[in-house]
Amino acid sequence: MSGMKFRLRCAGCGATFFSLDRKARQCPKCVKLGASKKGPVETKPDGVKSPAGRFGPNPDRASSNKPKPRAKPDPRPPKSAELTPELREQITRIYQERFAGGETPEREINAQISDLLWLQRKAVGSVIHRLIRPAVPVTPELKERVIEMYKGYVERSERPPAGRRRGISEAVGVPLHQVRDIIYDWSRSQYAQSPTPQLSREQMFEIEKVYWEEIGRKRYRYSELPARIAERLSFATSYQVSRWLDMLHDDQSKFDKFPDPSPEIEQRIIEAYMKYLDAPRPPERGLHGVIASQIEGVNGRQVHKVLQRYRYLRRDEYPLK
Repeated sequence: MSGMKFRLRCAGCGATFFSLDRKARQCPKCVKLGASKKGPVETKPDGVKSPAGRFGPNPDRASSNKPKPRAKPDPRPPKSAELTPELREQITRIYQERFAGGETPEREINAQISDLLWLQRKAVGSVIHRLIRPAVPVTPELKERVIEMYKGYVERSERPPAGRRRGISEAVGVPLHQVRDIIYDWSRSQYAQSPTPQLSREQMFEIEKVYWEEIGRKRYRYSELPARIAERLSFATSYQVSRWLDMLHDDQSKFDKFPDPSPEIEQRIIEAYMKYLDAPRPPERGLHGVIASQIEGVNGRQVHKVLQRYRYLRRDEYPLK
C-alpha cells in the first residue's frame, strides 16, 4: 500500500496528476512554479518550512512588512496667538497660584501655561515677563537716555551681543518690556513726521545711491550724513535714512556659517553691486538673489556676506566720523 498512487486534480491549473500523498492539492509543475516565485525554501531547525527572503530566511518578514499605524492628527486647532483680556487675567492667576515665588525657569513657566491655555508661547511670555519684572518709574531724563542710546546704536550700526534693547535695559536698570515700549513709541513718532511714513523699494534705492555718492565725496562728518541725505531727497526723515543705512550695514556675525566664495567670485559680486547702484531703478527681485543667479557657484547668502563686508570696509575708510 505504501507505493499506491492517487489520481488527483490540481487546484492550481486543473490538470490531472498522480501522487503518493492523497492530500496533495497541486501538481508537480505548479509546485515548482510556486517555489520559483517565492524563492528557495529554507528549513527551520524545527522542520517547519518557510520561503527565504531576498537576503536569506526571515521568519519575521510577514510581521515586519505590516504597514505601521499612522499617527493620528491632533484634533485640536493650532495654538491661538490672540491675547484677550480674559486670557491675560487667566495667565496672571495661574502664575500667581502656581509659580510666583518659586524657582521654575521662565521658559518652563511659559511652556506649561501655553499648553494649559492652548495659547502661543510668545503671547504667554509677554504677560509673564511683565509679572516677573514689574514696571519701574521712568523719569523724562531716563526716557531720553534710553532714546539717545538707541539712536547711537542705530547711527553706528552697533549691535551688542545681548541685543540693543536688552543692552539698554541692563545699562539703565529699566525692565526690557519698558525699554521696548519707549523705543517703539519714539520710533512711531519719527515715522509719523515723515512725508512718506512707509518708504518704497525705489525710495530706499535712492537713499542707498546717494549714501555711496556721499561716501565717495567725503565732504561731511559721517554722523551728519542721514540729515544731509534726508534734506537732499526730501521724502524721508533723518531717522528713516539712519534706519535704512543701519540695515545696509547688517550684523556680520549672522553670516559666519556661510563659506566665503573665492576672491575671483567676490570681485564679480562687488562689480555686480556697482552696476546695481548705477542702474536707474532696483531690480524686480531681491538684489542678492539676482546677483547669485548671474554668478555660478554662489548663493544669495554668500552674496549678502560679501556685500556686508564690502560696505563695512567702505564705511570704515570714511575719514570724518
